[in-house]
Amino acid sequence: YGTVKAYCTRVGEGPFPTELIPDGPQSIGYHLGTVGAEYGTTTGRQRRCGWLDIPQMQYSCLINGFSAINLTKLDVLTGLDEIKLGVSYKHQGKYLKSMPACLKSLSESEVEYEILPGWKEDISKCKTFEELPENAQNYVLRVQELLGVPIRWVGVGPNRLEQIDRGEKWDTSRD
Repeated sequence: YGTVKAYCTRVGEGPFPTELIPDGPQSIGYHLGTVGAEYGTTTGRQRRCGWLDIPQMQYSCLINGFSAINLTKLDVLTGLDEIKLGVSYKHQGKYLKSMPACLKSLSESEVEYEILPGWKEDISKCKTFEELPENAQNYVLRVQELLGVPIRWVGVGPNRLEQIDRGEKWDTSRD
């Protein structure tokens, strides 16, 4: 199994293609960092936050052989009008088939995004996948579809028990 947040975070230097700069309380980068409590445990510094990077996740799924995913912190996306998924990279005008191994190429790459509608409803009390707002369900299903790996668990709140277990009856196809 693999675990991933519903958005990306990073600590320290280096390329972060989907990074959202937290330039004020109205910015999405600020929203992800504060609502998601993205602060270093030792230093207290704010982590870098950005949209979910699908090529990066596809690579992670490939090399780790995940059979299912635990998608955490879906609740942090609540309140956003739209949510972007970084679905591919372009380097020097050409689409890349996967995440580049070279950090220089990664830092020079442009991200192509797919935009999904957000949701406003509080999801922290949801106990089943069907209780999630339709747009939240669509987000999870789209990530699952792009990764080709089932998302079995969905985190709907900051506490350990605020999680939906979809069980073993799901598959990667969309209805």
